[in-house]
Amino acid sequence: MNPEALLDTLLAELNEGVVACEPDGRVTLFNRAAEELLGRDRPLRRGSSIYRHCYRPPLEHALDLLQYRHGSAKEADRLAAVQFVNTAADQDRYFRCRVRFLPAGAGVAGSFVVLFEDISAWHVPGNPLLLKIEQFRAPLANLQAAVENLTEYRDMSPVMRSAFENVLVQESFNLSEAFSLLAGSCRDIMQTRDPLTELASDFLSGYVAHHLRQKNIPVATAPAEGTGIKVDIYGLIQVLDFLADTLADSQAEKNLSCEVCVGLQFIYFDFIWTGPVMPAALVEKMLEQELKDSMKGMTVSTVLRTMDGDIWSQPQGEEKGMLRLALPVAGKGSQEN
Repeated sequence: MNPEALLDTLLAELNEGVVACEPDGRVTLFNRAAEELLGRDRPLRRGSSIYRHCYRPPLEHALDLLQYRHGSAKEADRLAAVQFVNTAADQDRYFRCRVRFLPAGAGVAGSFVVLFEDISAWHVPGNPLLLKIEQFRAPLANLQAAVENLTEYRDMSPVMRSAFENVLVQESFNLSEAFSLLAGSCRDIMQTRDPLTELASDFLSGYVAHHLRQKNIPVATAPAEGTGIKVDIYGLIQVLDFLADTLADSQAEKNLSCEVCVGLQFIYFDFIWTGPVMPAALVEKMLEQELKDSMKGMTVSTVLRTMDGDIWSQPQGEEKGMLRLALPVAGKGSQEN
């Protein structure tokens, strides 16, 4: 059987779009699914740039991470793909992507292949299902407050009071149970479509240190076992860049450095400076800042929410302040503050 004919047949049967590219992004091979996903507005052709069809920064960052990983001593790291979320060039569709380098002998060194899966049906900032769940919170709080107020109201007859208290307490319990079930179901659904990549904590620490040192920020990493961390690596780097740039531009924060350490439940990225602690109100304001080169105006808060992460400020000794970004290790979810 002709190997090229077999390859064309296999690629044609895939639901995912497959695009092979030269190191500069020029397309050398693609299948029908890729043509349908990426060629709606601009025909996908050999020799054209992949960056005409998808948003450039996330793919470039994934290739940078892939290049860093390729230099690892661990064979599993060198062979693994990088997963990330990207959009079409016009940002009207979302893709879950996986990229890896082509093996030696399959093309020019640095050539890569990208797989595109359309996830537009569910991956949108401000997912409607999640927003509906959040609408339970205020009524639930009001109902529970009503129970407390009714308990304190002393002029009602004992029989009437007992009846109302029983109804409100039971309905409050039922609503709480319904909320928990709905939230759990939503979480299960989203996890089955999880666009996050699980990285070993030592590898993630090393990559973050490598990236921040290129920005002339000293980074210290503590030795740790290879605990799994599920991250949106492009989003995480965007947030860390935003925090570093914001702190570096502030005249109040001097001698900026970063420490990366892994706890029992969280990995911490700590920006430390000589100066006062950052007010909580300013941290909250930073959470709502739109990130440069983000897709559809993603904010710090939006990116952190996808990873169950958090940011807060705290003192570091008597003369230093610290801004801590915490991400849970894989399979953990409780807060360690």
